[in-house]
Amino acid sequence: PAGMTDDPDIRMATSVLDYLFRRLALDYLPYEKRASLGIFTAEERAAMVAKEHGADEEEVDLEALRSGVEASATPKPKEQSAPDLSGAHTTPELMELKLGKAADAPLCMTCGTKMRPAGSCYVCEGCGSTSGCS
Repeated sequence: PAGMTDDPDIRMATSVLDYLFRRLALDYLPYEKRASLGIFTAEERAAMVAKEHGADEEEVDLEALRSGVEASATPKPKEQSAPDLSGAHTTPELMELKLGKAADAPLCMTCGTKMRPAGSCYVCEGCGSTSGCS
């Protein structure tokens, strides 16, 4: 079985063996080896995202991302301007304004990223798979 899991550290797995080996990697491999494989805990992913979006150093540090990356002292300025949300009165309207028409798009069963609408189907921009339409 492939798909989403309940484990916050391993959100998607392609099989039971994939899940088991990712869990073993998280438990036994050092950060440097896991980083080269792209396997991070939920806490490490949150710290990386916070760092990219200009959070303060004391909020991000996480031992300077496990001593592999220097923590930045100056936050990056946010480049995107927030959309005008004054016209939204309900949660679905707010989601549509914030995320566009892809607010209800499914997750890709191959890589786990949110798919984008392509006609009456959905396509994954991460790996190129489709939602089954031809």
